[in-house]
Amino acid sequence: MDLFLVAIVLFLLTNIAVAVTMLRRVNLHNDSVLAWEQQQTTALRNSPVVALPTAPFDTVRLPEAA
Repeated sequence: MDLFLVAIVLFLLTNIAVAVTMLRRVNLHNDSVLAWEQQQTTALRNSPVVALPTAPFDTVRLPEAA
């Protein structure tokens, strides 16, 4: 049983190493990614501020948690 658990842990660690290696190879400084980031910041800067909805109940008279 211990050998089985060791094999599972090694398998999971290998998968993590592969995922980290793949993520390190991604280039986030290319032109399309930079253009998308610029578009998102412009859209967020120009978006209207929406008021949060108020609670439909009175928060002062709520019972306390047990």
